[in-house]
Amino acid sequence: MDKDYSLFFAVLFGMLLLLMALAIGILVFRTMLRRPTRNPPLVPSDDGSYEVGGKRVTCSHCGSRNFAAQEILLNTWLLSLLRIDWLDSSATVLTCKNCGHLTWFAQDEETRSHESD
Repeated sequence: MDKDYSLFFAVLFGMLLLLMALAIGILVFRTMLRRPTRNPPLVPSDDGSYEVGGKRVTCSHCGSRNFAAQEILLNTWLLSLLRIDWLDSSATVLTCKNCGHLTWFAQDEETRSHESD
C-alpha cells in the first residue's frame, strides 16, 4: 500500500511558512511597540574621551579616558535563526585604548541617528 505523501508535505510546508510569517510579524510588532528608553547621549570629544550625562567616562580598570567606540548588536537566538538580526537592539561599546576594558552603554535610537549625521 503505497500512499502519496505529497499532499501531507505540502500542507506541512504551508503551515511552517505561515508560522514563520506569524513569528516575523510578532517580532516586528514588538519592535514597533518597544518603549523608548531615556538614556543620556554619549558625547565624543576631539581627544578620544567621551561624556555621558555631563560626566567624563573613565576606565574602571586603569583610569584612562581614551576610548574607541563601536556599535554592537545584541542578538537574540530567534531573530538570528530567522536571519532578521537588524530588528535586534544595539548598544555602544567603549573600548579603553590603554587596557582594552569594555564599557557598555545603551542609547536611544534618536541619539544614535543624530550622532551618525
